[in-house]
Amino acid sequence: MKNGTKNGTRRTTLTLPIKALSAAERIARSRKVNLSVVISEVLDEGLRAKEAAALEGQRRVQAWEKYRESLSQLTDEEMLLLDGIIMEPVDE
Repeated sequence: MKNGTKNGTRRTTLTLPIKALSAAERIARSRKVNLSVVISEVLDEGLRAKEAAALEGQRRVQAWEKYRESLSQLTDEEMLLLDGIIMEPVDE
């Protein structure tokens, strides 16, 4: 055992909301696994989802910045055309 770990795991104490703990216990019983397995899987899944959401947010910001950059060279008239607004001279 190195640094208090065994097989890549470590014992710890968690304080969890009763509803979440009860749901996890039900899942563990129905799957016939221990509670640690369920908590570990849910935690891993949640962390992956958060990381994926953060990466998606960064990707969207970068795409928006590139879009704005691509439009920065356009004149006001070209922007109006791009927006579908066609300005025609008014007949007097």
